[in-house]
Amino acid sequence: MKNNTHKLNILKVLFDTKLKLTATDFSYVSNANQYFVELENQGLITSEWSYKGKAKVKKRFIAPSQRIKAKRFIDGK
Repeated sequence: MKNNTHKLNILKVLFDTKLKLTATDFSYVSNANQYFVELENQGLITSEWSYKGKAKVKKRFIAPSQRIKAKRFIDGK
């Protein structure tokens, strides 16, 4: 299922890089924001408002308290 593949890929990138990223960082995913919302609703990622240049953007990341849950999701457990 493509939906789960995109969610898993996004989560893996956030987990591995430990960066705060925006939907534009996932340009290969059509409407990455929908997957961000689903991951946030599942308690796997956190979002915060920030600036990228002069543009106000929402950055997503895995908080330290979410890393175990995110790892379980990635591993399929």
